[in-house]
Amino acid sequence: MLVLMLQATTQFLVSTKAGLVNYVQGSATVKPATSVTPGQIVQTRQDGAVEILLNPGSYLRMGENSKVVLDKVELYDIAVRILEGSMVITANGFDKDLPLQVASGNLRMEIIKDGIYLFADGKVVVVDGRIRDGGNGLVYGKGYMISDDKGYRAQKVKTFTTALELWSQKRDADIAQANLNVARSLRQTPNLPISSFLDVWFWYPALGSFIYLPGRGYRSPYGYRYATAGEVPSYGGGGFSNGGGGGLSNAGNGGNSNPGNVNAGGGGGGAPVSFSTGVGAAASSSPAPSAGAQGGAPPTNRNTNAGR
Repeated sequence: MLVLMLQATTQFLVSTKAGLVNYVQGSATVKPATSVTPGQIVQTRQDGAVEILLNPGSYLRMGENSKVVLDKVELYDIAVRILEGSMVITANGFDKDLPLQVASGNLRMEIIKDGIYLFADGKVVVVDGRIRDGGNGLVYGKGYMISDDKGYRAQKVKTFTTALELWSQKRDADIAQANLNVARSLRQTPNLPISSFLDVWFWYPALGSFIYLPGRGYRSPYGYRYATAGEVPSYGGGGFSNGGGGGLSNAGNGGNSNPGNVNAGGGGGGAPVSFSTGVGAAASSSPAPSAGAQGGAPPTNRNTNAGR
């Protein structure tokens, strides 16, 4: 699943396959820092939530009472089969030639653009991005819902922000801030060849998760920036700001997070980060996220004017 690289006192991972469990909240059938094997059922209970790493920068985030199987786990050939419940996929690096394959009920969909995709109740909503129907080749953009529960149909919907999406964005904000803390700590470590730390994952105990350090500047589908160690100054504080949050509209309930206020350990001054391959204490938990299909509920002001 992963190749362990050791250098000085730091330990980091180079991902070679999808399926690393990055975070678990509440009751689930998997544990953090373990690998999901092809065909294995991952399940959450009523109070559970799970985050699984796909390719670098892409995450599968499961809500409560959900089941999923990863049928293929090669970084350039990933196939996900949703058996039950709801989940968000934030996708990075997929295209029409190398799509992320997602099956849900009778739907056989292919994610072909960076974006945010909500799967629930046998439906998929394109929160942002583009998705292709693997059966008929039709492509749908932002604001479309595709379902096959009562006969195949695709329609433009006025989407609303679910608790699962808010949790997904909060996770993204926390990871982006932790990424900055890790990059600063590496930058401040004497005689450390920071050019070696590209496209790697670090275990970050303060967040209880692996943190992605990209090979170059990267922004997530939510708009948060991930830094490399070479992009941050070699002194504490300042020099790099992390804006974001463009992926979701304001739901009016305080669910959206501000990266500048996220406490992911280390603080804004770039305090030293402790790296290990063990599983540390997870970040403080919150109510398990859940989501239903996004049709027929009161809409927010999210823009859905993307065409098919």
